[in-house]
Amino acid sequence: MARYGLLIDVSRCIGCSGCVVGCKNWHGIPGGEEGRIRLQDMTTGVYPQISRWVFPLMCMQCDYPPCVSVCRYQASYVGSDGIVAVDKDKCVGCELCTFACPYGARVMRNGGKVADSCDFCIERIREGVEPYCVSTCPTGAFVFGDIDDPQSEIFKRIKETKARALKKKFRTKPKVFYAGPDGLRDVLG
Repeated sequence: MARYGLLIDVSRCIGCSGCVVGCKNWHGIPGGEEGRIRLQDMTTGVYPQISRWVFPLMCMQCDYPPCVSVCRYQASYVGSDGIVAVDKDKCVGCELCTFACPYGARVMRNGGKVADSCDFCIERIREGVEPYCVSTCPTGAFVFGDIDDPQSEIFKRIKETKARALKKKFRTKPKVFYAGPDGLRDVLG
């Protein structure tokens, strides 16, 4: 079975919000609400030696997701396909998963009654179509696929770009990887 992951090449991200808008439209999230993806603007250095990147941040689809382990109602779960998701019918809005996520990827919807986060557009994956963030990115900054398949584009790009997951110190084994300039490695932690 495929082990899905996402590579984001921040050197290609122009901060256009295409991924955010595409995701919100697909999932019916109103314009004024926080989306499943948020853009984080990162600036490092001291003038005139400044580096700036835009990081699209979303659920890291961890192999060891803290959001799942704290959920008393089995609303947060890992499906048979390895994708971390929320069963909205089981969620009681206790917000434990939002506090447990070290990446701040969970948000509350419906007036704080239901947790929500990126699930790689699971409905689209089941239909054999890539997630909306991938298809709406005009610069090709997003690559989706099986991170264990040596023949897949994502496997090759992770290897050639030396992409890394955010904050390995949390030991959650994220399946979202970031690639970009060498100075970026210090930011990833």
